[in-house]
Amino acid sequence: MGQTMQTTQIRQRLHQYIDNSDEKLLKLMFALAKEYNDEDDFDYEFSAEDIKGFDERRQKRLSGESSTYSWNEAKEIIIRKK
Repeated sequence: MGQTMQTTQIRQRLHQYIDNSDEKLLKLMFALAKEYNDEDDFDYEFSAEDIKGFDERRQKRLSGESSTYSWNEAKEIIIRKK
């Protein structure tokens, strides 16, 4: 993706990500979109269990117990697994 993506391309890619994502990613994307649009008609909040999981993953990342990857590294891992 050397050049800037057009809005329609971004929408198509987001739909692909949504269609293939797990529940955690869906919740994160939903919370982000809700906050961005400041919707008042649907009140979703992360559960205490969700927040605990986010905190645990953050602590593992900060302590070096888990790894982070660049987008290119993540793509390579995904491609190798397919």
